Amino acid sequence: MSEFEKRVVEYCNRHRLLSGGDRVLAAMSGGGDSVALLSCLTRIRDIFGFTLEAAHLNHSLRGPESDEDETFTRELCDRLKVQLTVSKLALGELRKKGESLESAAREARQTFLETVARERSLAKIATGHTSDDLAETVLQRIIRGTGPSGLAGILPVRDDMWIRPLLDRSRDDARTYLHELGIGYREDSSNSDPAFFRNRIRHELLPLLKNRFSPNITGALTRLAGLSRVQEEYLRGKMLESFERCCFFACSGKILLDKPVLMRYHKALQQRIVRHCLEVLEGGGRDTDMGEIERILDYLSLEQSGIMDVSSRIRLGTAKDRAVFVRFSQQYDPLPLAMPGETQIPQDGCITVREVSAYVKVDGRNAVLVKPEMIRKYGPMTIGPAKKGEYMIPFGMQRPVKIYDIFSAVSIPQVLRESFPVVRAGAVPVWIPGLKSSECLRIHGEYEKVLHMSYHDGPLWR
Repeated sequence: MSEFEKRVVEYCNRHRLLSGGDRVLAAMSGGGDSVALLSCLTRIRDIFGFTLEAAHLNHSLRGPESDEDETFTRELCDRLKVQLTVSKLALGELRKKGESLESAAREARQTFLETVARERSLAKIATGHTSDDLAETVLQRIIRGTGPSGLAGILPVRDDMWIRPLLDRSRDDARTYLHELGIGYREDSSNSDPAFFRNRIRHELLPLLKNRFSPNITGALTRLAGLSRVQEEYLRGKMLESFERCCFFACSGKILLDKPVLMRYHKALQQRIVRHCLEVLEGGGRDTDMGEIERILDYLSLEQSGIMDVSSRIRLGTAKDRAVFVRFSQQYDPLPLAMPGETQIPQDGCITVREVSAYVKVDGRNAVLVKPEMIRKYGPMTIGPAKKGEYMIPFGMQRPVKIYDIFSAVSIPQVLRESFPVVRAGAVPVWIPGLKSSECLRIHGEYEKVLHMSYHDGPLWR
């Protein structure tokens, strides 16, 4: 075993990155770092007892050069006898997105790797980040105005899925290792393009700091990251405890918070909770700066209801004593309810329907009873987003009320209203799951059979 491999094994053991029975996906670009990662993992897998596959995404950004990277990766994996999954984006696909090319490429790569891992039943994704990447990330975040948590830079493991076995090794160490093995790699020409912020840090700022201020600037930055990571691990535990106390509900598409409780916390906890919310909705790899967090906290401190666009994918809504972070979701056509059965609501739980006697107790909010005659009268039952101008007769009332007025009465933020699900019989709204039922569902007399409809995996609102 080479010295490089020994150090990687020690690092993996220290941070518990790998263990027996793990199924690992190595991210492969064809560059020196990823080739060193794959080569090293193939040589140490018997030590840990994990299985290994690889994945390569051709971004189609550099024409023939991108295709040559793909060919190189295929040939390398074939020689190393490693199962490889490849995908190729359409020409210009990334440039169509309304964000920087760097961000679009990173997001596409992450989505691709997570999809492959899920489809291939692989529990961990290994990337070839080195200590140089860590130092560059710390500098990048300092320049953009990061808070203390951002100084931790790239973590050895994230979300129990993403691992960085080479994070203790430098970029030069990786290339020296490949030279000793006699294995080549590809040079990405875009890595020297000064149009990219990270490249300017790599080729301009770091050399300046090294030559004029500290020859070991990379080591100093990685030590700073290590110290920050230890402190952040402790503070993260405190943050999660506080988050649990002020959070009504959290999923990958929506987080509901008790705003007064949140705003009573110390500023340090407020900042970390906001960062946590953004990372739950967009992923732990999102680039969050302190300026963004402060703008959100300033907005939350206002005594008003409204909507704030946090990013191209997240909105913040406030109403009364509630705050909700919502990830933009595509609108969907009304879905037929399984009768009986379970119907999944996009991002918002599910509806379960079963046949019961007429005397089952329901609350009209999270569960209702539906008599078959009503379905025959109005039409099949569906669930779909609320519509502006749509009316419902609330249970116990005699006149119709606009559904949006019902939302206003319980202080549901505007940001949630267009995606709030409504159950309809034909074209008639009969139930707003988690909130209120219609007078149409009132049952008079006795019935041998009725349908029990329940909403769960919520709440939609509290």
